[in-house]
Amino acid sequence: MRMVIISIAGIGRQTMSDYRFIAAMDHSGGSTGGVLERYGQAYTEDNKMEKVHAMRLRMVNSPDFNDKNIWAAILYQDTVTRGMVNVLDEKGIDTFLKIDSGCDADGTLKQFPVKQMLEFATNGIGPRIYGTKMRSIVHGTGMIHPVLKQQFTLARTIWDYGLVPIIEPEVPIDHPIKGEVEDALMFHLQEFLDEFPGKCILKLTPPEVPNLYHNLTVFPNVERVVFLSGGYSTAEACNRLGLNDNVTASFSRALSEGLRYDLTDAEFNAKIKQNIKMITGASV
Repeated sequence: MRMVIISIAGIGRQTMSDYRFIAAMDHSGGSTGGVLERYGQAYTEDNKMEKVHAMRLRMVNSPDFNDKNIWAAILYQDTVTRGMVNVLDEKGIDTFLKIDSGCDADGTLKQFPVKQMLEFATNGIGPRIYGTKMRSIVHGTGMIHPVLKQQFTLARTIWDYGLVPIIEPEVPIDHPIKGEVEDALMFHLQEFLDEFPGKCILKLTPPEVPNLYHNLTVFPNVERVVFLSGGYSTAEACNRLGLNDNVTASFSRALSEGLRYDLTDAEFNAKIKQNIKMITGASV
């Protein structure tokens, strides 16, 4: 029997005709340094999480970071403990929690305290968390089945906790046979979705063949399909997004491109407005 603890999976601020996007703001300790370097913010190992939280807060407080453009944001646990869920909730934006601890060399998820993370997400303190996110890396066709088996097995547990899982099997944008891997990924995703008893969101790399993943968007247990930016520039990520129907974005680097610590508030807000406008425009 499925547990309903705090949140009720499938009830949020989205609709199926909703082209607002998911802001990926879930950089963990390992990737935070690169984020701050691109932002032009000095930091130390002791204060880098505080600094990146201030950057995220500046983004969220920007006028165009609102529920007309953004449906949800993905956060790292540290950001949640600093009260960001409350800030997002006041703006009418849902929250997903990154629960994984990174990948092993083969692209599968490292072991992480699943139950502890899910209990953290459903503890009922403050606004509820809508769902979770886990990212794996698909290095080749031979690893697709192990990656998806692990992701969908964990997704069943997440769904039982009353949360909607974002399943993210990322194909690197520079993969030498990216199109071939994506064809195989599409085939196996349909197999696993046929057996999955709950709802999920698929977060995928923009494919080499436009609309390759279109059939996934109409699966009854897929709430939506979103594309990651994967290191593409904002312009390139949006161009690839715009070539596909019925998908929206879940961008990280493409959302924050050009944002700098030393920008005035007016300059900062203008730049993030430009990025948001490009992303939402590509989703329509």
